[in-house]
Amino acid sequence: MKKFTIFLLSILCAFQMSFAQGSCKLTVKVVNNHMAPINKMPVTLIEKSTKEYMSKSTNQDGVVVFDITSGREWSLNVDSIKNYRTIEVPEAGSSTRSMSITYDYADYKRTHRHPVDRSTLNLKLVNPPPSGAKRNPETEEYVKLKILKNNNSPLVNFPVFLTCYKLGLIYVGKTNSVGVAEFFVPGNNEYEVDIDGFESFTYVDVPKGAGSSVQFTYEPTNITETNKNDTITQLLTKTANGTSSRVLVKMNVMQPGIASLGNEDVYLRMLGTNKVYKSKTNTNGEAYFLVPARRKYMVNFRYQRDVDVLNYLDVQGIANAEVSFTYMPDPKLQFPERYIPTPQDLMVQSFLEFITEQFPEPKNEDAIGMTVTWTNGEVNAQSKEAVLQIGFKARKDDGGIYGPPLNIALVVDKSGSMEGDNRIGTLKKALLNYIGKLRPTDIVSLIAFDEESTVLVSARPIGDGKYFRDMIEDIEASGGTNIYNGMVDGYEQVLKNFISKGTNRVVLLTDGYGTTPIDEIVSKSKEYNLKGIELSAVGVGDGYNQSLLTLLATCGGGLMQFAGTAAEINRIFERELSSVLSPCAKDVHVEIIYNEQIVFKQLYGFPTQQRDAKTVDMKLDNIYSGLNTLALVKFDLKNPTPEIENAPVIIKMTFFDFKKNKEVVQEEKAYLKWSPATGQLELVMEAQHKKLYAIAILNQSLKVMAEAHAVGNEQGALDAINSALVQVKKLYPDAKDEDVHKLVESINTYAVALIQVMKNKAGK
Repeated sequence: MKKFTIFLLSILCAFQMSFAQGSCKLTVKVVNNHMAPINKMPVTLIEKSTKEYMSKSTNQDGVVVFDITSGREWSLNVDSIKNYRTIEVPEAGSSTRSMSITYDYADYKRTHRHPVDRSTLNLKLVNPPPSGAKRNPETEEYVKLKILKNNNSPLVNFPVFLTCYKLGLIYVGKTNSVGVAEFFVPGNNEYEVDIDGFESFTYVDVPKGAGSSVQFTYEPTNITETNKNDTITQLLTKTANGTSSRVLVKMNVMQPGIASLGNEDVYLRMLGTNKVYKSKTNTNGEAYFLVPARRKYMVNFRYQRDVDVLNYLDVQGIANAEVSFTYMPDPKLQFPERYIPTPQDLMVQSFLEFITEQFPEPKNEDAIGMTVTWTNGEVNAQSKEAVLQIGFKARKDDGGIYGPPLNIALVVDKSGSMEGDNRIGTLKKALLNYIGKLRPTDIVSLIAFDEESTVLVSARPIGDGKYFRDMIEDIEASGGTNIYNGMVDGYEQVLKNFISKGTNRVVLLTDGYGTTPIDEIVSKSKEYNLKGIELSAVGVGDGYNQSLLTLLATCGGGLMQFAGTAAEINRIFERELSSVLSPCAKDVHVEIIYNEQIVFKQLYGFPTQQRDAKTVDMKLDNIYSGLNTLALVKFDLKNPTPEIENAPVIIKMTFFDFKKNKEVVQEEKAYLKWSPATGQLELVMEAQHKKLYAIAILNQSLKVMAEAHAVGNEQGALDAINSALVQVKKLYPDAKDEDVHKLVESINTYAVALIQVMKNKAGK
C-alpha cells in the first residue's frame, strides 16, 4: 500500500525580536513513487485567516521556493491534494523550512473518502478459518497484516478486522505472537482495516490473483468505554496525553450568567457515522474526551445543536487539543412545548417538492408549455368545490450558452452545521462544477461566512478558473452563522461590477439562521434589489429558515430551492446555472379567467394578484431548462347546473421565448363535466392529486396559524389547524400517506402547544 512520505531536510530558525512580522523561506520538492522529481506540479499556499494566495509550479528538479513575509498559518496544497500541511510563520524573525513530498493522489483519495455510516448497512461477521485451514486459490486471496507498537515490538493477540462494504462482510482476525494477522478473502475488493474500535484505521485493497501485505504501527488505548445505542461514555483516569490513535480533547464550556457550569452534558458526534461520544462537565466547566484521530466531530450540547466542528483528520503522532465554547441553550430545544412558530420562523415543506408527474414537452418548439386538467373532472348539484391542475414544462435544451453576461456572487455558509451529511464536501463539488461551466469573461466572486464573512475571491472574470478552484477547495466548515454579513458582502461584490444588460445575482446557500433580526436582513436585501441585483437562495437540510430564504428570493427575483440532502445540492446548482446561462423564457405571465358558477378561491404554488372580479394573475420567474412544476387552483362552485359544461375556465399564458426572440401566447380552456348522479362525488380522484392537495392545505393552515398566534389569537390559530385536519381526513379516511402523516403529526404538536397557551392565559 502506498503512503505519503515527508522528509524534513532542515529547519533553521533565527528569531529576531526587532521584527513585527516574521518570515519563512519554504522549499518544497515533489517526487513520484519512484522518487523521481515531478516537473510543472502546481503548488499553492493559502493563508488561513486573510486568504492571501500564492501559486507556483515546480521546476525540472521538482522544486519550488516560496518567500512568505506575511500571515501566521498557511495551508499547503499540491495540485489535487488540498490542505496537505500547515506552514507556520514565526511572529518575529525568520525561519527556513524544506520538505520533500511523495505525491500519490490515488492514495490520498483512498484515505480521504467520506466515512461510511455503518449503521445503515447490514454487515455480517465472518469468523476466522480453523487452525491449519488452507486458502482456496480459486476464490480467496491471502492478506497479511503486521502490526507493531510504538516501540517496534509486535502487538500480540490483538483483535483486528477487515470490512468490505461491497460484500457486506466483516472478516474477524487476531494477531499472533509476532504481531501478524492472516486472512483469506475474495480478491478484486477493497477492505477497511478496523482495530480497537477504530473503523477504517487504514486500508488494504486486494487485487484478483495477488495477495496483499501491509505493516503499520498501532498503540492500544487503555480506556474503559460503555456503548449504549451507539452513544459512548468513557471512564477517563488522569490522562495527560492522547495516544497514537486517539486525541485527548479538553473542552472548556461557559454559559453567560452562570459562574460554574458543572454536570452539563456534552456530545461529540463522529461525522459520517452513528457514533456519539458523551461527557459531562466538571465543576470547572471542563469536559474530557479521548476520541479516535483521523475523524471530524460535531459539537453538541443538550439544548444547542451543531455548535462547531472539530477536525482531527490530519493528526499525526500524540495529539492533545483544548477548545472553548460558549453554551447558548436554544429555547426551542429547552422548552419545546412553548415553541409555536411566528410567520417569520415558519418552515413548511412545499407540495412542489413531491411532484412525480412528468408533463408533456411544449408544442410548436415553444420554450415552455402548459397542461390543464381538473383533478375531479365530474361535478353535480351537490359539488361545492373543484381543483384545477396547471402543469408547466420547459423544453430540455442543451444547445449551448446564449444567456446575457454574468456578474455572480457565490455566498457560501461554512458554519459548523454544514459539515453534517457531508454538506460542505458536496457543496464544494457543486461549486467546482458550477464555475467549470461558466464563460471565461463571466464575473464571479466567492464569499464564505460563519460568525464573520470573508471575501475569498473578489469580483473578477473567471478566466481559467484555477484560482477559484483552489479557494473553493480551501473552504472548511466551522463556527456559527451570520447570514446578514455574508449576504451584504455578496451584494457589494456584484455592485462593484454591475452589468446594465447582464445578469447581476447573489446566490446564497445556507442551512442556518442568522443572529440579525429577519426584518433587517430582508430590508437590507431589498435595498440592493432596487439597484437591479437579484438573489437566489438554496436552503439545505431539514432545519433551514424557509420563510427567510423565500422572502429573500421572492423579493430578489431569483430561484428559491430546497436541498433536503447533500446529494441534491449539485442538482439545484445545475438548475441555477441553466437559468442564467441558457434561460429559455422570461416574463412568464398567466391569467386565470373564471365565471359566476366557477369562482376562484385559492392558488397553491405561486403568488397571485386579483386583477378584476373574474381574473387572477400569476407569474413564473426563472424558467430553467427542463423545469417541471405545477399550480393547484381551488374554485368554489356556486349552485352548479348542467350549463357548467359550457362555461370553461380560461388559462392564458404569455412569455418571451429566448430562442424564438419573440413573445409567445398560449391559451387553454378547462371544461368541467356534469354528472347526473345525486350522491356526493369525491373531490380528488388520483392519489398523486390527493397528496399534493393535502400538503397544500396543511401548509396553508400553518401559515394562518402562525399569523393568528403572532397577534395573540390562539383560538383562531387552533381553528385553522382543526379545519385543515378535517379536510385532510376527508381526503384520507382510511389509508395514510407517509409524507402527509408527518405533516399532520407536526400540526398536532402545535395544536397541543396552542391549547396549553390558552390554559396558561386562563390561569388553569
